[in-house]
Amino acid sequence: MKATLKGRYEGDKATAAFTNGPSLRGLTLTLEKPGAFLVDLKPHNQDVRFQFMNSALVLDKRVSLTYTHSTSLAAAPAAAPPSRTALDCTVTFDPANKVSLSHSLGSGGCRLKYTYAHGVDRLTTIEPLFDTNKNAWEFAITRKFAGGDAVKGTYQASTKLLGLEWSRDSLAGGSFKVATTFDLSDQSKAPKLIAESTWNYEI
Repeated sequence: MKATLKGRYEGDKATAAFTNGPSLRGLTLTLEKPGAFLVDLKPHNQDVRFQFMNSALVLDKRVSLTYTHSTSLAAAPAAAPPSRTALDCTVTFDPANKVSLSHSLGSGGCRLKYTYAHGVDRLTTIEPLFDTNKNAWEFAITRKFAGGDAVKGTYQASTKLLGLEWSRDSLAGGSFKVATTFDLSDQSKAPKLIAESTWNYEI
C-alpha cells in the first residue's frame, strides 16, 4: 500500500507565496492503494475524501468506475460543508482514445470528456470537455517531456479562466507542481499561484 503526503499553498496573488511563506492550511494527508481506494484528509478543516475505484473489460473495452464521497469531520455541524458524492465512468477504446462521464449526485447534470493522446509516444494529450450544467466547454492540452516534466494549459469558457501548469515527477518518489490561473474576464485581477509538493511512501 502507498501513503502520500501533500503540501499545497494557494495564493491570491503571485507574490503572496513568497511574502507570506508556506502555510500548513494547505497540508493534505493521503492513504492510497492504487486502483482500489484513496483517502484524503485535510487536518486544518477536517475535510475528508473517500474514493473507491474498480475496472473491468466489457466487450473488449476497459470500463473504469470511481465513487467519490467528500464530507467534513468538523465538530460544529453548522460550519461543516454539505457532503458531496460523485460517480465517474471511463471507457478506454484504445491507448489513444477514451471517453469519461462524471456526475455529481443532486447536480442534475454531468461532465463529458474526450481524451486523445497524439503521436506514437502519446506525449501530447488533448481533452475537450462539455459541462451540461453550465452549458459550456472546457479545454485542456498537456505536453510531456523527457525527464518527467509536463506542461499543461486549460481554458474554461464559462468563467473565462486560463490556467498554466508545470509539473515534474521525481525518481525519488515525490513530485511537485506549480500552476497559475488568469481571469480573462477581469484583467485587473492578479494571477493566482498554486504550489504543490507530493511525497510517496510504501507501507
